[in-house]
Amino acid sequence: MSKKDKYDVQKFTGIPVETDADGKYQLKVDQNGDAKLHTWRTGKHTKGKYQGPGQLMLAENNLPVVILAAEPMAFKNRHSETPLQRFLTVKVEDDVLNQGLAVLSRQN
Repeated sequence: MSKKDKYDVQKFTGIPVETDADGKYQLKVDQNGDAKLHTWRTGKHTKGKYQGPGQLMLAENNLPVVILAAEPMAFKNRHSETPLQRFLTVKVEDDVLNQGLAVLSRQN
């Protein structure tokens, strides 16, 4: 593979979100009230720029996800994660971000 075919890969940990009756993003929870962490990575065709925790992205199936953490990922390991589709310019409210970060800290 030539150098120009390589790209920087980042791994993102996030929680899917949904909008409430007021149109605000909230963490999506299962029937037990638990929010689940998932991971994605940037892909060759990922659109947009990562700006920081709290930012929303679209997963491969148009699922909106709040990004809680980002870390570099080795290019050769990229196939272990699903690529995300695009970064959005929208951020969640601070209280939602803090709820997500609390889930993240409990699971680490």
